[in-house]
Amino acid sequence: MGHRKQSAPRRGSLAFLPRGRARHLVPKVKYWPDYKGEPRPLGFLAYKSGVTSVYYVDTTPSSPTQGIEIQKVATILSAPSAIVAGIVLYKDEGGRLVELTKIWSKNLPSEIDRKIVTLRSNEDEKLGRIGEFRKEVSEVRLIIASQPKFVKLPKKKPDILEVKVGGDDVQKCLDYALSKLGKELSPFEVFREGEFVDVIAVTTGLGFQGVVKRYGVKILPRKSRKTRRGVGAIGPWKPAYVMYTSPRSGQTGFHRRTEFNKRVLKLENDGPKLTPKGGFHKFGIVRSSAIVLEGSVPGTPKRPIVLRVAARPPTHHEPPRITLIQV
Repeated sequence: MGHRKQSAPRRGSLAFLPRGRARHLVPKVKYWPDYKGEPRPLGFLAYKSGVTSVYYVDTTPSSPTQGIEIQKVATILSAPSAIVAGIVLYKDEGGRLVELTKIWSKNLPSEIDRKIVTLRSNEDEKLGRIGEFRKEVSEVRLIIASQPKFVKLPKKKPDILEVKVGGDDVQKCLDYALSKLGKELSPFEVFREGEFVDVIAVTTGLGFQGVVKRYGVKILPRKSRKTRRGVGAIGPWKPAYVMYTSPRSGQTGFHRRTEFNKRVLKLENDGPKLTPKGGFHKFGIVRSSAIVLEGSVPGTPKRPIVLRVAARPPTHHEPPRITLIQV
């Protein structure tokens, strides 16, 4: 036994426990960053189209490749305009947000009945009482409904997302939200080229898997007794039970994940320009406006992706000078 290692790093990170299936395909945003400036929505909903290569001149300060043309993997997201179906007003009670009221627009998309069957407009009634809520409101959020018909997805039911309106003054944020009620919200109003965003999405589902695939446990030697693709010891004698830190088989993939600081390389109004010949695999042609993000994005093609203004952005925001997007 003396030749064997006495210790080894643990297999699999405990930061992602529990590794269960995501509750919803459209993830709820748990945190919105503090934003100072003119009122603007801090998030948007898009759909994953495919992956391509982008060549651009690196503008990152102190980078070894600064000023040099480099190649990076980029993800194309189909981002048609969304409908602002409603507004939610919150007040602060002891450090937690409590809903004051919810205003539903008169100009609701016809397909929203597929998502919320009992939805009825109350815009006229609530706007008549808006003065009662102005003094108490501490946060304003938009309820946006996506338009999958412009992406040519095999569904008509819209995806609903609650997006915070950020800004210096809450009253200005409320006025901005009221001005957008029932109208379209474009990704060009939310993001800018060169800006960093956070991506929140559900990863690709892989089903029920063993510990080798799920945690990266080392495969045991050929002459091992009973099993090779398993854990050598699932626990000590004391405590005499299997601890939660022991790798076990179970659900792999289809987890809600957040990836920070993906740079917006390009905002394109004409999606077909970014579509390769024959279309993206398992997606087809990008028919709407599109967002080009640096790096990869969780999930499969056609999956809804939530983009949020970066919670901890880098200091540089200069947009890169793109020389070629491979299509």
